[in-house]
Amino acid sequence: MWTAALDGRMLLMMAIGLELERVRRKSGGRIHLTPHVPEIGTVVSLCNQSFAEGTYERTEEEADCRNCLRRRDDPARVSSAFFQSDVGSELLERSLEQARTRRATRPGPEQASAPSASPRPAPPSRPLPSPAPPSRPAAQPVPAIPELRSRTQLRKTFENVFTTPQGVIIRVSRDGSVDHITFDGPVDIRKRGGIVTVRAGDVVLELS
Repeated sequence: MWTAALDGRMLLMMAIGLELERVRRKSGGRIHLTPHVPEIGTVVSLCNQSFAEGTYERTEEEADCRNCLRRRDDPARVSSAFFQSDVGSELLERSLEQARTRRATRPGPEQASAPSASPRPAPPSRPLPSPAPPSRPAAQPVPAIPELRSRTQLRKTFENVFTTPQGVIIRVSRDGSVDHITFDGPVDIRKRGGIVTVRAGDVVLELS
């Protein structure tokens, strides 16, 4: 997971799994889940509760806040929580380093082994009828996202949240522009002139 700030917009790319931490008020009460419990500053839990500095403490006990437990399985909720925490820059560095390592260790075309030739099976004496292709539900129209440059089929999963066939999750703001995206895989960011191009899975975004 990582967060990047580009021209006032925040993009959250979930590329490295991190364990959620547990926090509760010093005065007692429910144990909540949060991306990170800092030494100083405010903590925001998955259930959107804010704990002011000096009023909370980290704990190793199991979380018992029902809202936090329910939202930890929602990628959009978890990505929003990381977006609000102070671990964004650290996650960005880790994700970029992982992407560079993968590209450096990927074998080139000359190193790839040639596919072994295998004998073709003899054709049947009579051709078998091809099964009818399964019917697919009608795809929803792609929303008008100004930054989206790829013709990727989007599926609406939540309000203002869409998912691509390769698992890229895109959340848009009220004006239709990209707020942040979530993807479990390598992400490539390039800047040319005043344009920043972000490639995550089957999604290509351009930010000016």
